[in-house]
Amino acid sequence: MRKPQFIARQGRKPSGLLGHIVARIMAKETADENDFALALLRLQPEDAVLEIGCGHGDTLAKAAKLASRGLLCGVDFSPVMNRVATRRHRRLLAEKRLEFRLGSSDKLPFPDQSFDKVLAVHTIYFWKAPLDHLTETRRVMKPGGLFVLGFRPAEDPRFQATFPSEIYHIRPEIEIAQLASDAGFEAVELRKHTRGDVQFSFVMGTRA
Repeated sequence: MRKPQFIARQGRKPSGLLGHIVARIMAKETADENDFALALLRLQPEDAVLEIGCGHGDTLAKAAKLASRGLLCGVDFSPVMNRVATRRHRRLLAEKRLEFRLGSSDKLPFPDQSFDKVLAVHTIYFWKAPLDHLTETRRVMKPGGLFVLGFRPAEDPRFQATFPSEIYHIRPEIEIAQLASDAGFEAVELRKHTRGDVQFSFVMGTRA
C-alpha cells in the first residue's frame, strides 16, 4: 500500500508530536541496516566518525563502543530528531563522547578533513541534488577515509511501490555508485544486504 504524503514527509524530516513517534519507530525498524553499515566501516578505537542523518542517535552510540577514543559526531536537519537524540544519549553527551549538530548534509558544519569514517543510511532519497551532498561528504573526510552510504534501491520494486516519488527519489544502484565516483570517491564498490524480503544496498568509497 502506498504511504500517504504526510507520512512520507515525516520520514524525510520528522516534526511535531508525530515526529517523536516516527523517531521511536525508526530506531527499531532501521537498526538492522544501520548495524550492517557499522560493520562495513570497520571502526577502530581512534576513529573520528560522522553520521549524516543521525536521527535518534542510536547508531552513533553503538559506534562509540567501537571508536572508544575517537570523536563521534552526528548531523541531522530535523530539530525534533536533534532533541530526541540529545535526550536519548544524555550520558554520552555529558561525557563528551558524542556530539549532535543541527544542519544540512550539503553544507556540513565541520572543517575540511575532519573524519576517518562517515556513514549515511536512508538519506539519499531526500537529496534532490545528491552530488552536492556527496561532494560535501568527501570534503570533511580525511585522506584514506571510508564512506558507507546505505539505501533501498530502485531494484526493490516493493519500495518504489510504497513511497511517493514526489518525496522519495529512489535510484538504481549503478546510478548511486556513479554519483559517488563523480563526487571524487575512489575504490567505489557495492555491497548488498537483505532482511527477509527487503533489499538493501550499500555503496562504499574512499577519499584517496
